[in-house]
Amino acid sequence: MATLDGRTRFRIDTDTTGAGIAIMIVTTAAFSASDSTVKAIGAAVPLLALLWVRYLFQMIVLGVWQVRRDAFSLFRTGNVRLQIVRALLLLTNSACTFAGLRHLPLPVTTSLAMLAPLISTLLAALVLKDHVPRSKWAMVALGFIGMLLVVRPGGSQFTWTVVYPIGAATTFACFQVVSSHLSRKEDPITTNFLTAFVATIVLCVLVWMDQAETLPALAQVKFTSWLLVAVMATMATLGQALMLQALKRAPLSVLMPFSYGQLAFAALFSWLLFGQVPDTWMAIGMGVIAASGIGTVLMHGRKLTPAETIVQSID
Repeated sequence: MATLDGRTRFRIDTDTTGAGIAIMIVTTAAFSASDSTVKAIGAAVPLLALLWVRYLFQMIVLGVWQVRRDAFSLFRTGNVRLQIVRALLLLTNSACTFAGLRHLPLPVTTSLAMLAPLISTLLAALVLKDHVPRSKWAMVALGFIGMLLVVRPGGSQFTWTVVYPIGAATTFACFQVVSSHLSRKEDPITTNFLTAFVATIVLCVLVWMDQAETLPALAQVKFTSWLLVAVMATMATLGQALMLQALKRAPLSVLMPFSYGQLAFAALFSWLLFGQVPDTWMAIGMGVIAASGIGTVLMHGRKLTPAETIVQSID
């Protein structure tokens, strides 16, 4: 009986992990679709307004969903501080990503944003003074080489605007870990609602402070641009909901390698929507970044990442 129970538990865990991986792949497609829409919008909509609509939409959709399930659980959370940290991290990540997409090709922005595991390793060594083995330093070096292949110093892609996707990678590394921590204790719909709620409040304040420039610019936005904004907000909200569902079914260390599928979707959407195909060196660089990131994630295994250590100190 014990053997049978053990086999049953293994089968259930395997099925759950497989479902988590499948959901994670769909999640990467949703995020890439959202990024592609932002790229299509360009500078037609002010950045603050774009972010405000994106999070307001998520807040309304998930708020209605949660009220229909259980109105009393709308703001129910066991860790207010981590919920606020998660919201601020995602808001900063979105701002960096949106700004990067306005200046850089979609595959370039996505590739540099995928440096998150490597940045986590650097933070472990430089900030937390953790011991980092040579194998992980090798992955960092490999990822740096991949970044150089993508942006190619001296080329048209190598400008100061690369700081945007690198900033997105830094914040996303911490955001993923906070999300994983919260997914084990909190309802995913409540978590995503609170993230959107906090982000919307912050953006309302920022829009009010910048209303002299933002409001006149909004009056010039065309109807087609607003339709694209609606598509962007839908895909982003769907991606966030799917990611938490994936994290409930499989560990972060298992899911992270599959998040690099977003590179493939970015290249596909860039080709379909903008007629931009990554050249040979960029494609090689994207592959190198993916390999280094996957290698870093696999080396971490089940050990706590630097961000998880920070999370525990906040919790």
